[in-house]
Amino acid sequence: MTCANKLLFSRKSIMKRIVIKLIAPLLCLIGLWSCSDDESSMSYADKQWTEKTVAVVLPMEKGLAAHWERTLGMFATNFERAFKNHETGIRLKFEYYDEANADMQELARSLAFNDEVYAVIGGLYSSNAAILAAELTLVGKTFFTLATTEQLVRAYASTGYLWAMTETDITQCEVLLSKVINYGGKSVALLAKDNDDYGQTFIDWFAFQARELGLKNMGSYAYTSDNIADVSCQAMQSGAEYVICIPSEIEEMGPMLEAHKTQSLNGQSVPRMLFSDTAYGADVLKIHGDAAEGIEGVAFGADPESGFDVSYRTFFNATPTLGESQLHDAAMLIGYAAWHQQFNPELSLQKSLRAVVSGENLNMGSWTGEDMGLVVDALAAGKSPYVRGASGHLRFDAKVFTNVLATTYYNFKVYNGQYIILDYNTSDGGNRTDATLAGWNWKASQMQDFNNSGEYDYPVHTGNWALLVASSKGWANYRHQADVLAIYQQLKQAGYTDDRIILIAEDDIADNVSNPNKGVVQVTIGGNNVYEQVEIDYHMSELQAKDILAILSGEKSERLPVVIESTANDNVFVFWSGHGVPGALCWNDDAYGIMGDQLDETFRRMREKRSYRKLLMMVEACFSGGVMEQCRNIPGMLFVTAANGDETSKADVFNGEMKVWMSNRFTSTFIEQITENKNIALRDLYYRLFINTVGSHVMVYNAENYGNLYSADMSEFINFKK
Repeated sequence: MTCANKLLFSRKSIMKRIVIKLIAPLLCLIGLWSCSDDESSMSYADKQWTEKTVAVVLPMEKGLAAHWERTLGMFATNFERAFKNHETGIRLKFEYYDEANADMQELARSLAFNDEVYAVIGGLYSSNAAILAAELTLVGKTFFTLATTEQLVRAYASTGYLWAMTETDITQCEVLLSKVINYGGKSVALLAKDNDDYGQTFIDWFAFQARELGLKNMGSYAYTSDNIADVSCQAMQSGAEYVICIPSEIEEMGPMLEAHKTQSLNGQSVPRMLFSDTAYGADVLKIHGDAAEGIEGVAFGADPESGFDVSYRTFFNATPTLGESQLHDAAMLIGYAAWHQQFNPELSLQKSLRAVVSGENLNMGSWTGEDMGLVVDALAAGKSPYVRGASGHLRFDAKVFTNVLATTYYNFKVYNGQYIILDYNTSDGGNRTDATLAGWNWKASQMQDFNNSGEYDYPVHTGNWALLVASSKGWANYRHQADVLAIYQQLKQAGYTDDRIILIAEDDIADNVSNPNKGVVQVTIGGNNVYEQVEIDYHMSELQAKDILAILSGEKSERLPVVIESTANDNVFVFWSGHGVPGALCWNDDAYGIMGDQLDETFRRMREKRSYRKLLMMVEACFSGGVMEQCRNIPGMLFVTAANGDETSKADVFNGEMKVWMSNRFTSTFIEQITENKNIALRDLYYRLFINTVGSHVMVYNAENYGNLYSADMSEFINFKK
């Protein structure tokens, strides 16, 4: 599906509907948020109110506190009016905390163990949201966030206690790229902050999405606080027609704008800049002044058909800032769920929230007092309304209920010192991007196709060897060692003996101080211990990168007594898990540990020595395709990578208690497939890996020199017995 055709709808096409829908909200708001109550309505003084405390953790500096407080003040007034037909009602008491200046770790723990706090809303900054999520979900406290980083959602979706009020930045990245297509652009580059929670989603998904959308990728330029000016210049000189700019802080826009201006003054071709939602807000104009004139980009906000933005401007004479409609809707859902619990006291807040957002039999109104009153009445009558809010339809993934399924994005531009909305961009959250699970549906045409007729005359198969390498260390890299140990267990179950498996791992996670289960390593929560009875041949720190090449090619020495001693009748299986950079596989702390040309040379030596029958190498690492594509035209060898040369690969299965990723999606899919069918054809294995490995393209290299992938299968490497 081409998202440029699905995402965009013009401002003009909806304005007539918007005007009609705005009349009632405006009339109510001008009357101090309160339309006239019916004479039969219950007096507020006579009601029995149940009060729930909600902590609001958002940045309060630079005038933002006023935005949050008046938004929730407006909500509170309207929500009280919603109970006019009832003897009882729900009131939310908001306690405000400044995430820009608080000790977030201490605050998160305090809120987690404060029984008076019913729920928490907050975390506009992704790094703070991650801290809050870690503590709150661990104790089962409901947390609504405005943060948009993909890893946050992927990590805590399975807990059941995280509610994200927008789609993740996977979608924002896609919307930005779709704007390039909409404008007729053909090439694009990315400028984002390195090692940053916010920028990481864009770095991880940019290359993948650009390829899917048919755009020429002119490079991802990752900056730090120290080199932002230089890297911004590099991005502007990349030759791209468009540069997508992802500033993590408003102040970082300055060097980007300056680099663009310098490019223009030098008479060079100037790319068009598109900014992410960081660039939308009154502070941007205050800080950057005239330099911000003409900037454009996208930012999430209210559904234009709800009338929220227009009503807000009319009553407060101010423009809503980023996230106000989402904040309003988070409070509204908490209020609805608390009311639902009044009639279903056996249900937890979480289950009541799921009930509230799962309604289908009534299409209820939006965010005004009258609208909310209809929902309140329906819930009291035991009905299940279909809820809308200021930000639009409040539908969530039916499995984990973490991400709202559709988000409205403004396509903004600064004109005459003010923000104007050029159009609105939206998504359906269905078959294009499933942000909750970081899913993706690929067209069949995007997959590689292989010749199903070619056959090679191989020698008799008499034995197998395996080399398993985890090329990183430390608790944060748990998944690399865990994956290699899991593959080791698969080989042992299939009949491999330890003298035919060379296992290389640092072995520093099973008994790590951070491991709550000493001596246990798992790739799934509650899964088997893959550390049982392992025989590790070398610790990673004992070896240099070049030693791996020697072990692979059978060059035994005093330092390397254990090597692959395969013959022309042996198949060799290599599994590598670790980090990668463009053009190289990392080894320990060496970013360029093994280059593609070094592997190519080693493989050709093995060919000359006739030291293998068939060789299959699978690589779980970022940018791994760029390494293995250099190993071409070598008979009998096949290389499968988790990503192509432009992409990062993705971690999988986050353990909230251990605060670590337990596996990688490519590896976990591979293990699933060979567990179910050790005889799976290599073409079918590729298909399964391709479909289920999200965020990167699984690639196959040198297939034309291997044979028929439709008939060749994994039993030759996994399940072969003499």
